[in-house]
Amino acid sequence: MCGICFCLHTQLPPISIDYTPLNARGPDFQKKYGPIALATDLYVTFAVSVLSLRGFKQEQPFIDDNGNILLYNGEIYEAPFQIKADDNDGLLLSQHLKQCSTDLEICQLISQLEGCFAFIYYQKQNNCLYYGRDRLGRRSLMYSIINDNQSNLKMILSSVRLHQFSYTELESNILHKLSIKLPDNTFQIDTIPYMKHSIDRISTEPPNALITELENDAIFQNISTTFLNQLQTAVQRRISNLPSLCRQCKRSTNRILRPIDGCQHAKLAILFSGGIDSTVLTALADRILPINEPIDLLNVAFFSDVSAPPADRQTGLQALTELNPARQWNFVKIDIDLNELRYYRENIIKTVIYPCSTVLDDSIGSALWFAARGNGKLHSDNTSYESPAEVLLSGLGADEQLAGYSRHRTTFQTHGWKGLEDELDMEINRISKRNLGRDDRVISSLGKEVRFPFLDEQFVEYLYSIPIWYKTDLRLGRGIGEKYLLRYVACHYLSLLQSSKYPKRAIQFGSRIAKLENRKEKASDQCARLTTDTNNLHDED
Repeated sequence: MCGICFCLHTQLPPISIDYTPLNARGPDFQKKYGPIALATDLYVTFAVSVLSLRGFKQEQPFIDDNGNILLYNGEIYEAPFQIKADDNDGLLLSQHLKQCSTDLEICQLISQLEGCFAFIYYQKQNNCLYYGRDRLGRRSLMYSIINDNQSNLKMILSSVRLHQFSYTELESNILHKLSIKLPDNTFQIDTIPYMKHSIDRISTEPPNALITELENDAIFQNISTTFLNQLQTAVQRRISNLPSLCRQCKRSTNRILRPIDGCQHAKLAILFSGGIDSTVLTALADRILPINEPIDLLNVAFFSDVSAPPADRQTGLQALTELNPARQWNFVKIDIDLNELRYYRENIIKTVIYPCSTVLDDSIGSALWFAARGNGKLHSDNTSYESPAEVLLSGLGADEQLAGYSRHRTTFQTHGWKGLEDELDMEINRISKRNLGRDDRVISSLGKEVRFPFLDEQFVEYLYSIPIWYKTDLRLGRGIGEKYLLRYVACHYLSLLQSSKYPKRAIQFGSRIAKLENRKEKASDQCARLTTDTNNLHDED
């Protein structure tokens, strides 16, 4: 995980910018680079922070022999070039970008990458800046274009909000190009869509039978086993190359990530509600990591004067009983009261949630921040514990692809199978703006990296190819019909008999954060609690 940024400005030196929010994303290394003259009285200055997770100690930006500059945030799992376990994927990308001489070649290379990433690339020969996010937008990148003649700042592109300007989330799945217009030395931004992968859907007619009657069908059996294998591969891509040192031990050994003798602390944590999504990921992680590696299970709950634990605490502890007893599971009870919520929301959380601004963003963003922070008590002995893991797994993406939300039932009842299929396509197309940018900013502000196995490109493409009636059946009741394929795999292949039956419960309700302040708000309402101290004097172009 890294924080990346460029500032376009007209004077030397540019106005002072506080890079603290950017540096929080990358506690291992920070650097400013520049300014570089793009034209007369137009300069670019870069800033980067690095959380080293792959290879050995990493520094950025990457600058090749031709003077091209790459700032890179993310992980590449598949590429048109070989990536070995200890390779620095950002350095490899820099080397291959060097071989590209046209917009099309750069776009083709980026389009072939599979993984979670955002990047900024300055090509010296053409005097252009290229930047973008991965296809699904799993890493944050947002911009502000400043139309103020009194300011020497003209544009900021950053992983997180810097300075008190208004920002817009950058569209994903698009290559952006900033070039200089002559003779007036102004800049223009062009966009080039990434190359699309062709995915064919299996074409069949919807069956009259319920999905429960199709379980023994050869087609369903093949789908269920392929689904499991694809998801396990997605988890493996994200956890098979973890550092051998946890956060604390890494910092006490000059930040060398993979000494021969690693530490015995957790390097992986899972955002763990005990629901079907997080529990399946946990069971698959157990299959992949060596049995002597502990895993942190982060379970957040919000308390007021209600003594009974929230639903996610109850389901989390129940799911814990179904996991492999031979592994050390650190079930972390993260209990938050109203005063703590208000303090951290005001001082940190609302800044990193921005530009998202609804009541739902407040609830989900705050719950994720406290869960990812990992400060609580171990369930085993009630001792205080702070998770030292820098890599987190999230179950985001399962509901969007397998019809897990209550609104999907309404769509199915009104518009049938085709309407539901269209709704799920829309869910994936908008997930970068609705969820992913926000979740990345929230969790990365803690110097940790979140990974999303359900949003692995190959897994998403496989799910897309399956007829909707083999994935879900909303004619069946809650806790059965939604995400039916995932529930079947959990029950029959992973022995999660109880966890496979829990109905969907959104984090804001399962953790009880939505009830904590006892407000009669709609999720889509603008949230006054997220109002930032800005005059918003500058508008986007």
